[in-house]
Amino acid sequence: VTGLIAHPPMISFLRELFGDEIIFMSYAYARSEPGHPGISLHADGQPYGSQIFGFEGSCPYVVRVLYYLDDLTPEVSPFRVVPRSHLAMHADANPYKRYESHPEEVMVPVKAGSAVLINHRVFHGNFPNTGSRAREMLAIAYRPAWAGPISEVSSWNPADLDALPSAVRTLFAD
Repeated sequence: VTGLIAHPPMISFLRELFGDEIIFMSYAYARSEPGHPGISLHADGQPYGSQIFGFEGSCPYVVRVLYYLDDLTPEVSPFRVVPRSHLAMHADANPYKRYESHPEEVMVPVKAGSAVLINHRVFHGNFPNTGSRAREMLAIAYRPAWAGPISEVSSWNPADLDALPSAVRTLFAD
């Protein structure tokens, strides 16, 4: 599973998007059980000067890659997004806000094994799981090396870095 961080097709795409120097930011697992109410529309970015996500959250550009391990159907927690909402400069695009719905939101059903890439400032969430099975996802965040945080962040533990595959290790820069 750790090797997915350096998945060659994704890293190739991210190099086109960011340039050659890519920094790994985070890795998370999410599971939506039947009956899950869904997640309201929100942005993962934080307003300038805020520290709600620590200095790591102060990076101006972050892309999260959402790898879905199960099919997203209209009944099983499909992804939802407000297209182009990351471009808004209006106060309604403040990352502190949450929305139950939006007239321009779209449902994104995908097949297991698919990846959805999102800018950390886009408003997104997921619809309820009204189906009879769970939905699982792996989320990996990256940033371009030039788009660092506003202050120093603790370095990775060298012993932990030594345990990583070499292709993954190159993405764990300070």
